Amino acid sequence: MQRVGRIIRDSYYRYYLEQNAAREKDRPFCRHDFQHMLDVARISYILLVEGNLIPGFIGRNRLDSHQAAKEVVYAAGLLHDIARWQQYDTGEDHAAAGARLAGPILERAGFLPREIEVITRAIAAHRRGEPWGGMLGRLLCRADDLARPCALCAAREKCYKADRMETLRETLIY
Repeated sequence: MQRVGRIIRDSYYRYYLEQNAAREKDRPFCRHDFQHMLDVARISYILLVEGNLIPGFIGRNRLDSHQAAKEVVYAAGLLHDIARWQQYDTGEDHAAAGARLAGPILERAGFLPREIEVITRAIAAHRRGEPWGGMLGRLLCRADDLARPCALCAAREKCYKADRMETLRETLIY
């Protein structure tokens, strides 16, 4: 997971996390911080493993190994919300902006062009899990919701997403 470690240490990645934190300091709802992104990465990988999807994921995306697949999934999870601050500032969809910001970080971390394409496509599609985002985009979408502790949230009565969140009905799924 050396390449994933490089993402976490990347100065731009850390800057984007700081920007999210600054915009969300008074937000009563879920935040888009490192812990959320790590939770999404881990849950995405669990979904891939539990669904016995790794061989197909490797083959469809022409990845070199199981380890490469794991790093691709973790990279996507860790980067999927890095542009939330831009959505607050400009109204631009954070998924599209995040895909754009993720590319250079992934290059610096040593990901291959094909891997970067898979990751950025998934990030761009993660809000609704659109088919063009591939299997990884769908996994990110589901993991994004499963990573939220809705049943324990003090702001759930005001949350626009609460009625569709599995984690409101069942406290802990992953």
